[in-house]
Amino acid sequence: MTVFRGVPSTGCLPADVVSRMERFGRFEFDPTGVDIDATAVWSELQAPLLEFAQSDAERFVTELVRAVLPVGGFAFFGAARTIWNLLGPDFRHPGYDTVRMAALQFFRANGVPNSRLSANDWQFWLRNRAQDEPWLVSRPLPPREIRLVPLAAGELRRVAVMTAEPDSNVVYVRGSDADGYMAVVEGRENDAGSARRRFDWLGATTLYDLYLRIGQALQVPSHWVAAELAPFVPLSAPNF
Repeated sequence: MTVFRGVPSTGCLPADVVSRMERFGRFEFDPTGVDIDATAVWSELQAPLLEFAQSDAERFVTELVRAVLPVGGFAFFGAARTIWNLLGPDFRHPGYDTVRMAALQFFRANGVPNSRLSANDWQFWLRNRAQDEPWLVSRPLPPREIRLVPLAAGELRRVAVMTAEPDSNVVYVRGSDADGYMAVVEGRENDAGSARRRFDWLGATTLYDLYLRIGQALQVPSHWVAAELAPFVPLSAPNF
């Protein structure tokens, strides 16, 4: 019996398919936040399944879904993305719908904001769940009477650091006489160098409204959030 990169040509899944799906799911969710070599993702986690998937798609999906359903977690997402990758976005199968919805429910249960979903996954969720069912429930906003430390014209205040990386983007708010307040992002000019620059991002007439806009844009806390901005971030950090 010949073997194609770890999968017998008669059509069956490798014994470690669940761990492969779990690794692939983590990579697809956060490719920069996992210890997986991006150059090996296709050759190790996808290509070994290609012959089976394309020779007997119905059986491939049935067996893949059967393998990951008892395990759950990122294996759901890895399986759903594998079916998408190997069989195309137009492929239809009840098992695919099952594992795709299970992946989305896993993300929802762990507090992942819908901004982290692909447009296709979000539309799939909306088509298959009640339109008035919120993805996540936001925390109440602080009252407009909350005391916020004012900013002088041109003064910069750091309010968020996006990641733990030394070259992470940093968000400031800036006071202005004529235009109200502005959120300013400082980050690398380009991927090739270390030079940094600042650019205007969001504006508002009041500091409250600016914090509201920044919070809505972040959705969840970044690596560091100033205490004054934190109440305006509507969702808690995801559980992973």
